[in-house]
Amino acid sequence: MQKIKIRLPATVTNLGAGIQSLGLALGLYTTVEISQRSDNQLKVEFVGEGKDTYDTPLKNPTILGLSRFFQHLEKTVLGIDIYIKNEIPLNSGLGGEEAMMIAGLMGANDLMKHPFNRFELMEMAAKISDADNTITTLLGGLTATYFEDDELLYRALPVTPFKMIVIVPEIDDYTPPNLPDSVSFADVLNNTRRIPLLLEALRKGDTELLTQVLDDKIYNPLFADAIAGYGHVLEIGKRAGAGAIIVSGDGPSLLAFATKNHERIAEDMRLAFKSTGVEARSWVLPIDTQGVVISAMHSV
Repeated sequence: MQKIKIRLPATVTNLGAGIQSLGLALGLYTTVEISQRSDNQLKVEFVGEGKDTYDTPLKNPTILGLSRFFQHLEKTVLGIDIYIKNEIPLNSGLGGEEAMMIAGLMGANDLMKHPFNRFELMEMAAKISDADNTITTLLGGLTATYFEDDELLYRALPVTPFKMIVIVPEIDDYTPPNLPDSVSFADVLNNTRRIPLLLEALRKGDTELLTQVLDDKIYNPLFADAIAGYGHVLEIGKRAGAGAIIVSGDGPSLLAFATKNHERIAEDMRLAFKSTGVEARSWVLPIDTQGVVISAMHSV
């Protein structure tokens, strides 16, 4: 019996000035294996990050992705085996939930012998998930996305891989801030003037330029009240050598950029969170340039 294996990377969205448009894929993955059973049972095995998050398999994003696909197709498969190995911290602003849901869509499409092409799947995923996370995890690397009124536009953009520091604080009942209904013209101008240089820095892997133009005056300042210890951690991270620190997606994960001493910066930021009473974990990660990887095999 055929088994479908889907691997998708973590994603960083709201990338500096590129709010809800630019995305970057990271070398941290969720892997989902899906195969049809000979009976009508649903069996789910979940290991890794977030394995105890869902009190019933029906709430798992992979199952939700499968369900939405079958609803759209108006057909279903009765018995399914699903194995999930997840490295991406959930509820962290790294796109873990979106990756699992999209894996469900992709796996269902394979089980049903590809009734939808890749763009149709992208549109479907963008409607039930965040469009920028969807495109970034599928394409990998650096992406630009526009999705409004069911119009999906996207491009893969050139990027030179480099390492980034990811800090994930453990904050109970975390609630991300909302984007403001109105912002000052000066803050908008600050962001729009930085985007061309930001794209050039990412294209060349110029981390020095990147740290100079990554700053965002609209969204990132709102996290000061939402993330305990935010200001202190930013100060310590920059003292340790980070050129720029932003919130990943809607948080609470922080992403730090530096030209050297990545491991030391990560440790100093983790300890800075701890000094404010917040436990945190850290990774030093490369950019993922592959995006989705799908393979088929025959299970015994």
